[in-house]
Amino acid sequence: MKISLYPLHELDSDITPPVQISNGVAVISNNIDLNKIIKTNVSKEDAYHLTDTQLCLEVNEDVICPEKASITFIISCRLLKRTKVFIRYRVDSSNKIRKIRDDYPFVTARNVTTIIKKQEFKKVARLYSGLNKFKSINKRTGNAVYFLGMAYRSRGWLESLIFHVCALETLTSATNIERNITQKFKDRIHNFIGYNKGKLGKIYNIRSELVHGRYNHKSAKETLKLNRIAEGACRKMFTKILLNPHYLNAFRNNTSRMGLF
Repeated sequence: MKISLYPLHELDSDITPPVQISNGVAVISNNIDLNKIIKTNVSKEDAYHLTDTQLCLEVNEDVICPEKASITFIISCRLLKRTKVFIRYRVDSSNKIRKIRDDYPFVTARNVTTIIKKQEFKKVARLYSGLNKFKSINKRTGNAVYFLGMAYRSRGWLESLIFHVCALETLTSATNIERNITQKFKDRIHNFIGYNKGKLGKIYNIRSELVHGRYNHKSAKETLKLNRIAEGACRKMFTKILLNPHYLNAFRNNTSRMGLF
């Protein structure tokens, strides 16, 4: 059996490992043995971070692609709540260390946490399963999950904001060209999750400002505030869809999808 291990940084939990997330994917105690690792280009800092974490994501390479599993797992944690958990390294089945290109920046919010409790991991597993089912339905659902992943992996607040808005628009936009798209964007999301229309209008306007050259690149503080709004709306939208088979299956055709909103 070929196993990849991902140390899970900034994760504290009361679980008793192992905790199964999906077939071939589990959260286990960190059992990385530095003496067995091929240490080419491994610094002292790298070595420290490999063993400093309490928990690892274990992925069976014979069952699922490690990159896909790790990305889906981190997205599932971020959909659960604003959590700091992220990955920086992968130790593959040949005991080589691979640095993760996009190591999931910290979430900039007051209520961010390192804690995912034992009972919460049950929801993480459901979100993980839902994401895999959802992204395989069609091109639209695959794009929506892709944009969501990019939003969480973006290092700039503006990029994260735009990818969150892209994900929301992919979920709710019609297949044909429409008028009054800002109003429809606000109405559809509000109708589905009850989110504040005024806030939704603000995040959608960023899209228009960028497209038409009106965006003020100096408004970093406002961008951070809007990014938190967009991230919160995305979490509510995706969580509601992924945890309810009726909503998830509605995305199999455009008529039932639009009927949700």
